[in-house]
Amino acid sequence: ALHVENLKGAAGEVALRVGENEPFGVINVGDDTKLAGLCEREGFNVAERGWHNLNLSRAGIRDLLADATWYRLLIPESGLRLGSFGKVRFWQEIALALLKKYTERYYTFRKREWELPHLEYRDLAGDDPNFPTVREEPGEYGYRILVEKSRQDVVARLEELKAAIEGGALKPWAFQGLGAVWFDRHLYQPLLALEGGVVEISPAPLNRGERRFVEDLKTYCDGHPAAFEGRELYLLRNMSRGRGIGFFEAGNFHPDFILWLLAGDRQHVTFVDPKGIRNIGVDDPKIRFFETIKEIEQRLGDPTVALDSFIVSRTPSHVMKKLWGIGKPEMAARHIAFQEEDQASYIGAMLRGIGSER
Repeated sequence: ALHVENLKGAAGEVALRVGENEPFGVINVGDDTKLAGLCEREGFNVAERGWHNLNLSRAGIRDLLADATWYRLLIPESGLRLGSFGKVRFWQEIALALLKKYTERYYTFRKREWELPHLEYRDLAGDDPNFPTVREEPGEYGYRILVEKSRQDVVARLEELKAAIEGGALKPWAFQGLGAVWFDRHLYQPLLALEGGVVEISPAPLNRGERRFVEDLKTYCDGHPAAFEGRELYLLRNMSRGRGIGFFEAGNFHPDFILWLLAGDRQHVTFVDPKGIRNIGVDDPKIRFFETIKEIEQRLGDPTVALDSFIVSRTPSHVMKKLWGIGKPEMAARHIAFQEEDQASYIGAMLRGIGSER
């Protein structure tokens, strides 16, 4: 654990040490300007994040670093031995990383906590930030794609794609890792996916797991029309921080997709997040979000709306069993589906889990 010691005769400064080792560095916690400057140099600009009401007190930072209950430090034993002065910089980076992560989570939590009493359901509007915009003017929807001037072959193929979109020719399209995914139940067409760095796309394109989910959902819908008799299914890509829907209760979690299932006057709104989970703990807020979302549903109290969530794991279940110590049925109970090993069945199981399939 990290320990904090006051430095004699040095007002506002504390020494940091790991375990029983000698102190390895000093942080001045009495000067907010210095700390803000350090954070900015390390890529953590408080002003750019709009955190103008964030106050960093000397006592608060000292007490925070002295409290080892909110983090675990996983490091080889040799990394904690003072073998050279070069270790000082390394240990300072550890302390700074902890402070940055905690500050971000704490600020987000308090901000969302303040917003919570105003939480409500709202109809999805045409100007919702989850629809990609080229310009700020209303109605200018689309992607922005940056291509090197020398890549005229890429430009030509993108012009073909643009013409196909404008002409309504929804056909498969792919070129050098860039692909267009057509799914008529997604609220705009197409979704762009990218593997590699041949171009830069804004908003961010689908990664491999996200694309696979959309294609698997499309395959299921096309192959099971009877499952949707009297029901409507819609999908929308949920943008990242600043534009999409996030949940402070789960560490500012922004699930990748929002899925609606409408039946009569009732709708199921499900948040789906395809991701690798190898490096996520079993009690991580994202893993426990299936519980959190039901608490939010109860707070909002609308009997016509049901909220749910699923993690679509790209990591195999046998790997997670070793890491978490629980079996696949217990993972299913936590609303975790496995994309690769259960490709033919996980979509159906997920839809049954939210009461959508007959």
